[in-house]
Amino acid sequence: MLRRFQLDLAIPEKVYSSILPLEITAFRDKVRKLKALAVSLPGEATTRATWHRCYHDETPSKPCEPEQDI
Repeated sequence: MLRRFQLDLAIPEKVYSSILPLEITAFRDKVRKLKALAVSLPGEATTRATWHRCYHDETPSKPCEPEQDI
């Protein structure tokens, strides 16, 4: 049996910028620790943790920046 987590958040840049860097680093470190414990399942992305800048809310929208590993 597995515990499976999926998290997809779109946080406005102004809000994200107001988060203390220490909190961002702590969240990143926790995600990395959990990612290290994750197991791969055939054909599924079960050890994936990424982030990227998204521009879908802009007019006109433009492509997102490349994903980066957490």
